[in-house]
Amino acid sequence: MDKITLSSLVKKLPQFKESRMVATGFAAWVSWSADLNPAVAKTLADYGGMQMASERRQALWFFFTKDVFMALAKLEVWSRLNPLKAFVQAAPAKLLVDMKLQLSMSLDRDLASQEAPIPEDFQAWVHPKLADTLKGSPGIELKPAPRKTGMAKVEWKTLHADPRLPYQSSMGWYLVLKPVGNPLDKSFQHGWREFFSEIEQILKRLKTKYILSNNFLMLPLDTLRELRTWCQEYLGMVSRLRESAPEKYWPCVQAIVDRKGLNLNPEMYKKIALDWDQLSPDFPHMSYRTAFLMGDGFKIKDVRFSVDQSSMDDWCNVSLKDELAVMEDMLQVELPKRLVAGQNPSCFYCGQRTHKVTECPSRHMEELEQDIWERVAAVDIDEMRRALEGIDSTLKGEVTEAIGDLLHGQGTTESLLMRAIYEINAPSQLRMLRTVWRSQGREYPKALTQLAEPSGDPVWEALALLLEGESVSVERIVSKEIFKAPRNYQPLALRGFSMLERGEEPRALSLWGEAERHASTPLQQAYLLFLQGRAQEMMGKHETAMELYKSVLKISPTWLDAAYRQGVCQVKMGFAEQAMGFFEELFAKDPHMFNRALFDPEMERGHVQLLSSLHRLWSDAKSRAEDELKSFEELKKEVGRWFPTDHPFYEEMENRIAMVQRMSEIKNYVAFIKLAQERLALARDLQKRVEEEGRKLKKKYANYMERLKVIRQESSWFPFPRILVDFNKDFNYVAKHLNWVMSQHLQVADNFRKASDMEEKVQAKLEKLESRLRTLKIVRDSTLFVMIMGKTFMWLELACLVLSFAFLPLASYWGPALGIDFTGEMPLREKFAIQTNIIVLFSLLALGISALRTALIFESRKDKLFRKIQQS
Repeated sequence: MDKITLSSLVKKLPQFKESRMVATGFAAWVSWSADLNPAVAKTLADYGGMQMASERRQALWFFFTKDVFMALAKLEVWSRLNPLKAFVQAAPAKLLVDMKLQLSMSLDRDLASQEAPIPEDFQAWVHPKLADTLKGSPGIELKPAPRKTGMAKVEWKTLHADPRLPYQSSMGWYLVLKPVGNPLDKSFQHGWREFFSEIEQILKRLKTKYILSNNFLMLPLDTLRELRTWCQEYLGMVSRLRESAPEKYWPCVQAIVDRKGLNLNPEMYKKIALDWDQLSPDFPHMSYRTAFLMGDGFKIKDVRFSVDQSSMDDWCNVSLKDELAVMEDMLQVELPKRLVAGQNPSCFYCGQRTHKVTECPSRHMEELEQDIWERVAAVDIDEMRRALEGIDSTLKGEVTEAIGDLLHGQGTTESLLMRAIYEINAPSQLRMLRTVWRSQGREYPKALTQLAEPSGDPVWEALALLLEGESVSVERIVSKEIFKAPRNYQPLALRGFSMLERGEEPRALSLWGEAERHASTPLQQAYLLFLQGRAQEMMGKHETAMELYKSVLKISPTWLDAAYRQGVCQVKMGFAEQAMGFFEELFAKDPHMFNRALFDPEMERGHVQLLSSLHRLWSDAKSRAEDELKSFEELKKEVGRWFPTDHPFYEEMENRIAMVQRMSEIKNYVAFIKLAQERLALARDLQKRVEEEGRKLKKKYANYMERLKVIRQESSWFPFPRILVDFNKDFNYVAKHLNWVMSQHLQVADNFRKASDMEEKVQAKLEKLESRLRTLKIVRDSTLFVMIMGKTFMWLELACLVLSFAFLPLASYWGPALGIDFTGEMPLREKFAIQTNIIVLFSLLALGISALRTALIFESRKDKLFRKIQQS
């Protein structure tokens, strides 16, 4: 038979360099020679044992308390009636817990190298260092053990138990459950009554007594089995009601406390030092020590009630996992515990408990970072997770100083996320007061960019003194300004902040209310209402705060910060599940709000429920983005069907598609939403461009058609048709394509692309026709001019001939009577020469007159002639 060595079990334990928590306790090394009776493991577990490692013939257990000896005594008595070949060794040990809540165990080096003996019966050995622990334990006796080879060289003792004693476990707990909400509210009364009727069914099945006092339900859980059963039953019931009967569900907080030092009575809940308003609804809260005992099937989650949680007695909560899981998948984003924990009241300016309000790092932030959420949207969630862990590590020292360093840092994701965390509550901070004072606009958000330089008014001096902590000087200046201008909202608003930092929240609330009545713009009114809502929120009056935030939205509907605060108030009240419906509507308006909710320290109470609900939205957005991403290649092909690759719009769309595809590599909710939105925007822009280009093409071709008609009209008068062979060929080409385009629907890709591709060629042909037409018109008009002039010349020439032939006879006849007889003795040859000269002279005169007349009437005659022919 193979040797059984403890070292082989120790090697199976997780190894880690840094332990988050360490607890001293007891190790129980169990070995057996044959099949081990299941009763052994069950007994060890019932007494608070946690199995750390196991092999075929051995196992290693850890116990927090000396109940390990009760378990060994029980087994020792039981082995007398039931043969049990097992060897159990109890020794000092330490439980180690790392940052991820992994468990390991530390043993002395000489113990870890032991070799177990082959048991013939049941033997329980106890380390001598534990002998004092057993003093005063009735019925348990320790006797010297025989020396055996392979065992550590110490004075081992064997445990012997008196069979007449019960050896009951010392473990036991009390459960305290409190419904969230206002007991005077009707919805609370109805919801709690319905939900308690469901709880009563569990109590009847467990057959346990309980006390109901002042809406606190208290009951005992006497054994670890009862504790496990309660948690399984309760979490299973919550899951079932949420899914199938939400009207019967009501959020409740609960704490499971060790019963030592407590008695079950109606006043017991008052003795538990716990802020019930910080507990997350639904999940049982308990110490880490108790949670580790729950075993498999439960998931442990930290709660941040202090900055450094390093004790097994610190608080945590549990939920079901694996086959018992009631929680959906969650986004794996952990808030930095040093950022959400602290001993101070929640800061008005940022909501954190790491510092006093007068020490808030936001007091020295000067400008709003309105583009910061765009930069956060470019951060991958894995990088975001790593950066939040980095922030937690950075805050190990002086928290406030480290936060200031991160806020003023540049170039790192840690600094970006820290500034974003502080930007969540920017409307409540002093930098918003500065911005509102400087604003020259009226409406949010445009007014935040219409800023003037700070004036020299004394209120600015008072604000500087407030930042320096000079409250007395602030009060002196503000009092003087209020006396001078009682209707000026600025000094009243500043005095409100001064009262706030002095711890007089009700007085600050009153001052902001008075300042709001004197505000003159919607921005100022909404801002001062926002401050009142924030003050009510900080005082725990969440319902009143929500009403004030609603009033802000009535004045400035686009100020979504006020809507976001309403959701935060619901989470603070314990209604994280109900708040998600509100948040979903908000995310639809502004996807950046998702990132706010993802790491808002003020929503720590409902962070588990939020991460679960946000995961569903994340998954839906991611799936949609992946589906849309697949269509981008199709979209690119679609663009190519409409436009050539060298077209400016094709290049623009190609660049936008490439940018979106790069965006798809970022795992961020906003990037997912933008990717889907960009897909629709690209398709919309493509359709818009196609319609626009289609209209332009139709207009161009209509213009080409008109130009072609002019060409046809002008060329139809050309008197030499044989010269027009090439001209007619080009004309017919243009006419054919123009007729095709004008008869087609250009919202069809093939038609559009064909019309676009032929447009340049048609235009070139048309310009060529127009160029040749100018030559044809010159020939045509010259011919027509000559014809009109020839007609005129012919009639004038005829008249001139008649006059020239009648000139000499008339001169011979009338000359003597007039005393002008120059033809009487003139020879015939000379008379003929004169006659010839007269004819030439009259012909030239006729030619000149006909040319002049034709020039004067050519256009009108031409138009009249063309019009007459067109009408015929």
